[in-house]
Amino acid sequence: MKIKSFLGTSVNAVTSQVWVTMRYYLLLARIKHQSKHAGGMLELSRVTRETLMNRMPLIDILTAKPERPRRLETAPL
Repeated sequence: MKIKSFLGTSVNAVTSQVWVTMRYYLLLARIKHQSKHAGGMLELSRVTRETLMNRMPLIDILTAKPERPRRLETAPL
């Protein structure tokens, strides 16, 4: 868990932010375990952030096979 900066300086603000960060990490760990996601926690966090507004279950997104980028074909010289 990395907290780069705190939004507030009071004890209550810092405590709340630490608890929210811990809850987020535990939710990600549970999702990783439940979906048997092979990637790391950072990748899972990025996928979660990118698909947050999609109306598709996160488990379905994580278990889908990723598309491979297509190779660009160059014209022969």
